[in-house]
Amino acid sequence: AERANAERALLELRARRDARAIARGVLERPRESSTDGQFHAARCFRDATLRDWGAMRADEREECRAFALRWTLDAEGAARAVRNQMTACCATLVKRAAVDADDATKMATLGACEREVRAKMESSNGESDAETMGLEVFAAIVSEFAPGTASELGTTWERHEGCRASAEKHFLKPFFAHGCEAARRCVETGRVSDGSDRGACAAALRLMNAVLSWDFNRDVSYGFRGRAFPSSESAANAFVKLTPGMEWRDVLLNPGALDWLFDLHAGAESAVLAGGGVEAKRVAAASRKTLSALCTLSGCVFPPRDADDSLRQGHFVRCARAIAKYLLPAATSVRAALEGHGEDALIDGCRSMSALALVHDANDFASLSLGPELNERTALDLLGELTLECLNQDALSVQCEGTVTDDCLKMLLEAWASLVNKGMSAPGGVETAVPSAVLEGAANISHAYVVAGLKAAREGAHEEDDGHEEEGQAGAAALDARLELAAQVLRAHPTTTLPTLQHVLVEKRNSLPACMASGQDPSELLEELWWLTRLAAHVLADDGDGETPIPPDSLAAASAATAPGAPNCVVELARALIDFGCLALDANARGALSPRLLETVVWALARWADTYLIPEDSGGSLHAAVYAAAGGVRRGADIANKLSENGGGMFSERNGGVEALDALVQIGVKALSDWPGETSLQKTIGFVLFPVLTRRKTLLKHLVNMPSWDALRQACAGAHRERGVVAFPPEVHRGLSECVGRVAASVIDPAQCEAYVNALITPPGEVIAAVSVDREGLHHPEGEARACAALEALRGVVRSTNGKSQPAVFNFFVAAVDHLLNLQTLAKDLGRVMKLLLRLTEEFVEANSPYLNAQQVDWVCRYCLRVVETYAKSGRGAVKSEAGALLSQEAVKEAYKEVRALLRMLTHMSSGNLHDAIIESAPPDQAAALAEQIDIARVVFAGLNAVIPLITDELLKFPKLCRQYFELLAYMLEAYPKKVAQLAPDLFGTLMSTLEFGLKHADETVSKESMTALGALATFQCNSAKTQTIGLGAHMAPNAEGVSILAHLMRLLFHRLVYEEAVFNLVDEAADALLPIILHERPAFQNLASAFISAVADEPRSVDLLQNAFVALTSANGLAEGVDRVNKRRFRRNLADFLTVARGVLRTR
Repeated sequence: AERANAERALLELRARRDARAIARGVLERPRESSTDGQFHAARCFRDATLRDWGAMRADEREECRAFALRWTLDAEGAARAVRNQMTACCATLVKRAAVDADDATKMATLGACEREVRAKMESSNGESDAETMGLEVFAAIVSEFAPGTASELGTTWERHEGCRASAEKHFLKPFFAHGCEAARRCVETGRVSDGSDRGACAAALRLMNAVLSWDFNRDVSYGFRGRAFPSSESAANAFVKLTPGMEWRDVLLNPGALDWLFDLHAGAESAVLAGGGVEAKRVAAASRKTLSALCTLSGCVFPPRDADDSLRQGHFVRCARAIAKYLLPAATSVRAALEGHGEDALIDGCRSMSALALVHDANDFASLSLGPELNERTALDLLGELTLECLNQDALSVQCEGTVTDDCLKMLLEAWASLVNKGMSAPGGVETAVPSAVLEGAANISHAYVVAGLKAAREGAHEEDDGHEEEGQAGAAALDARLELAAQVLRAHPTTTLPTLQHVLVEKRNSLPACMASGQDPSELLEELWWLTRLAAHVLADDGDGETPIPPDSLAAASAATAPGAPNCVVELARALIDFGCLALDANARGALSPRLLETVVWALARWADTYLIPEDSGGSLHAAVYAAAGGVRRGADIANKLSENGGGMFSERNGGVEALDALVQIGVKALSDWPGETSLQKTIGFVLFPVLTRRKTLLKHLVNMPSWDALRQACAGAHRERGVVAFPPEVHRGLSECVGRVAASVIDPAQCEAYVNALITPPGEVIAAVSVDREGLHHPEGEARACAALEALRGVVRSTNGKSQPAVFNFFVAAVDHLLNLQTLAKDLGRVMKLLLRLTEEFVEANSPYLNAQQVDWVCRYCLRVVETYAKSGRGAVKSEAGALLSQEAVKEAYKEVRALLRMLTHMSSGNLHDAIIESAPPDQAAALAEQIDIARVVFAGLNAVIPLITDELLKFPKLCRQYFELLAYMLEAYPKKVAQLAPDLFGTLMSTLEFGLKHADETVSKESMTALGALATFQCNSAKTQTIGLGAHMAPNAEGVSILAHLMRLLFHRLVYEEAVFNLVDEAADALLPIILHERPAFQNLASAFISAVADEPRSVDLLQNAFVALTSANGLAEGVDRVNKRRFRRNLADFLTVARGVLRTR
């Protein structure tokens, strides 16, 4: 209660008109308040100043900024947290002043800040920490001007972007020079070594780091440097390339510019190792961060390599030498990190090495000496020693997951991956060979990685949990991310690493049956095979998610370079993987395969097959195109020619691909039948292996005639009988049916295709027909399970719909419509069945819409309307607000899924596919009349009328459902405004009530969609008034307050924009909605303006500010009558300026 009262008091204080004066009073009398009181006063002063900014005079704004800086410099005895808060406050106010200022005024403001700092330093004769705090303020200003770390200022993104561009162009470099000067001065005067600088050196380095953390972007007037993107998605290596441009060369690269920094870093690290104090550790940490940032330096700041590469190479050597000095010997630095007193140094060093590898050439690592003091060693030696030491310290073990060695190993492997991938240049670049020293080093690291991984697997076999099952998909994804990284290194020298991996895999595989026969504990061997199989899959193929899978370039090159008749390392490893999977087909050996191991084998085979099995790019032309785009035209052509000479490579259509495809199908079918109850294995087969085998036409044409595939078809059909030959979860039925259904696209004869689809869809259809007339059987657990399995199977068939199978699928639904609707009626108290029925209908509409004719569209519309009406009559989804607390969360969740499926169904109906189907299938002279007769919009609105009462407060708490509804509403109001005008008054009123709800909703997407919907409706009415047509007609009648619906929503939207928090992200959409309303509802707008002005009638200055703001809102920037695109852009700027003033004036009332 005490805390709640305190929080309430703070909120009340911040809402007061005089909050700024009260907070300043508390700050000016520190002895009369506690540290907590001062902290909250500092925060209150900042928030109140930003709130009042629009209503303040220029001198008042300047005084607030000056007070914040003056207090920060003077309050040396204040708590650090309070000074940090005031430092941030000062930076925020400088940024806020810059938002409305030109470049000259911005520089004047920064100059005033610097003069105040210098004046304080001079007046104190070095006895205060004014210099340190001034540097802290400047660092905070840099962070405040960076978009990624900017504070909410109550202005638009466009203004923030203007500040960013101005900072980058005018004062970012002077700030960096100022930090360099301050830090060097501290070093030269010896104040760092004796600690008398009062933290100024560390603060100067932090200012430099703030500048070096800047995301340099494209600026048309300042030259293109390229955007700095994160180098990878790895959390361990989260840095961006530093691309400041050639104008920074003098302060970053010129001889002697930063030599003092490297000397400072070396001295600080030595002081820390010698047991230095807190200040030495602070300087060492700050200098390491600066060094890490310099390692990311890239782009045109370096001279062109063909002109003068000495600056870049010199910078590389200085950075690598600095890292080597404090990380070598690697055993010492890694041991210190494991003991807990060198973690930051090791992590920063590894991150810096990864950055250097990303930016610089592999030849730099291999050939450039780091100097005699390091025995002429190279950066490659440093990288290799660090990597091997991390592996030797068991970085791959489960116990080390998330530790410093794990994180460092990830970064070091990223460095190796960057180096070995240098052979494939960027688009438009020149292909270069990776130095042999780098490839040999990668091979050594690969061997060590396999040895360490097998050791970790053996140790993990005796753990109760290996860390991945417990974490579920996230744990598996994390492991795959690590293996994917290692795979890039293992591919660097495939002729060495792949035979080693194949040999180990075959050896372990051959040992498994003997181990099982002897009665020994197979745990360690199974775990080793599990890990090896997963690693081999990553080495052979990339994920390929969202892309056309092609072999990794190094493996493709190795295959092409293999002499005829010689062993192909890529093919041999793939054969070993397939042979391992074929253990499932051997009745005497399959008992050795645990379900978990078989699941990984199936996953690995699917990953391999997606890239290599009968590829459409059998001649290597796609690989050649990729190389050509990257500048490697000759190399790409060589690979393509050599692959073509060999019939497209192993496992192509002519070289064993069909046999391998048959083997994979057999493995999948056998795993489904002989490992019953293993849900995870079955899901891997249904949603990973078979989807890969049915993704390409080159595979489909062979599957359709395979006996093994026919066995899968029979298994799917038999699973729907009461005593099926196989049994698996309902969702697996969906996956398998979808895969089997895809093969129909390869059946040439239409009659055979129809027979194929009917054989697949009839068994689940028979189940639906049976349970739809047997209420008692349906409500029995076995009957419900059969119904769910049948519905999931139908969903799979529907998802696989293509041009050839669509007629058979559609005819089935026409014949089964009564059964489906009867089942929907009987299943009103069976949540699982109802959810699947609605999802089936939704997916049926989506999958069939591209293939329908006008008559079929009419049938679909009537069917969907019956589904919605049947659902509404069933009472499901009608979750009443007052009863929500009594309902279980499960019931609410079921209602959410069902109502969302209905909304998605209506969304698919409203898409253009159905309308286009009517137009395209009818004669040109009858198309318009037929489209009017088959009124899709009427059906959608009727469906909404039935669904809206079901969308209760409990369901609107689910963001996906809420967004789904308002996206549909926005689309319908944009696409069919005339149909909206023709709606019955009660339905129109219902839609407007939900629109009002959306305009007030806290979710940004919901608010934006609602504003888009309002804008479409208002634009329709505004244009109708211009053309003197009826528009919304009677729907515009005044309400009880005497205003139209548009005027009412305008008032509501203005109130939200003026009084609520975080509204500037909505300005563009709000402006587009408000402009047509203002143009059409002039009197209502004037009344609204008068109401706002009357709220401040007792303050003449506020009245003037608001009056001028309202005038500018409708006239500034050349705003004219009309809702064209140019006028909308102008009004957006006007509204942003209006809100800056209006919020400052009205939110203090």
